[in-house]
Amino acid sequence: MDLLRYDEYAERVRKLCREAPGKQSALRAGLGKPVTEVPARMHAALLRPGLIREDPEGRGYVDKERAYYAIAALIAARPRSQRLSETSDTDTADTGTREHPTGEDVPAAVAADGDSADTRPASDTSRADGSATAFRPRGTSLGESFAIAVGRRSPDQLNSGAAESRLHLLVRQDLDGVHRTLPSVVRWLGSSGVGPDYACLLRDLTVWRYERDAVATRWLQAFYRSLRRQETAAGERPSSPDS
Repeated sequence: MDLLRYDEYAERVRKLCREAPGKQSALRAGLGKPVTEVPARMHAALLRPGLIREDPEGRGYVDKERAYYAIAALIAARPRSQRLSETSDTDTADTGTREHPTGEDVPAAVAADGDSADTRPASDTSRADGSATAFRPRGTSLGESFAIAVGRRSPDQLNSGAAESRLHLLVRQDLDGVHRTLPSVVRWLGSSGVGPDYACLLRDLTVWRYERDAVATRWLQAFYRSLRRQETAAGERPSSPDS
């Protein structure tokens, strides 16, 4: 499954936020809201530059459209310093599948505009901080982002209780619930210096209504496998002379 178009969409939103603070504010104003309730200026910020392609006849268009709006708002709501440095803490993580849980490609009913056909690696682009955008062909699920946040918060004990409860609650949500919950989840990750993989998250949101169980399973597996890897790595580290 090709995630390039999702990654390119996220990068275009970041670029818009960097170069047009007014549009960044417009996107942020739609945080946590369904498409029918976002302010008019958010429609303008996304549709005038052609970030979302119109395909109302496409299968699952409404859910996909909502996912694109939600991701734009989540990116815009991040503090500026985090957006600029956000190359994903998990660029090099091996997090499992980059394939669609059903093995099918996600229809391009709603996607970044005509550029979506461009298979130019995102690594050809640059972020505001000058770092290259390293496209992650296997992606990083939200479950692994949770585990990374645990490691940041309690590197010695890897206390996962609060994160585990939060993740369990999130994966039980219906479509409205997951959209409503994500802003606080992303803020929580950000408080640990972890940014989600917006491409993976966008893809997962587009299919959440019908494939929630598969997505939830993938998130939970990534969470526990990542914790296990961190625990193993911690156990192999030499003890401090003072310990």
